[in-house]
Amino acid sequence: MFETEHEMSLRFEKYLKSNFGNTYLKEHPGLFGVPDFVFYAKQQQEISFISFELKLKNWKRAAKQAFRYKSFSNIAYVVIGISSAGAAMNNIDHFKKYNIGLASFDSNNYFEILFKPEINEPYSENLKQKLINTV
Repeated sequence: MFETEHEMSLRFEKYLKSNFGNTYLKEHPGLFGVPDFVFYAKQQQEISFISFELKLKNWKRAAKQAFRYKSFSNIAYVVIGISSAGAAMNNIDHFKKYNIGLASFDSNNYFEILFKPEINEPYSENLKQKLINTV
């Protein structure tokens, strides 16, 4: 179990790096909100973005933030500490309604997708292009 969100963030960054290399941005400013991480994948001429908002407990606040990230991301996830995953799962309809992914993560680097959202085009082509220009 994590004691702080900072500790969770450091561990999650190591998880991303070891599984996906350096294809992510950390706390990238200048968008509609500041996501904890934005993973990107290049496929031929297209770039897809997945945003992650990490929270130890407050899934409701994280969901609001993740919803904003859909303005520049194809998918947005709330990553909740494992001890609070039950509370978030009790409200899974909220994640389904707004098409926001839900995952849990623990201090043993166990990452589990609890709800996988549909892939969509970002709401704002301008913000997506601004992100593309940085990768």
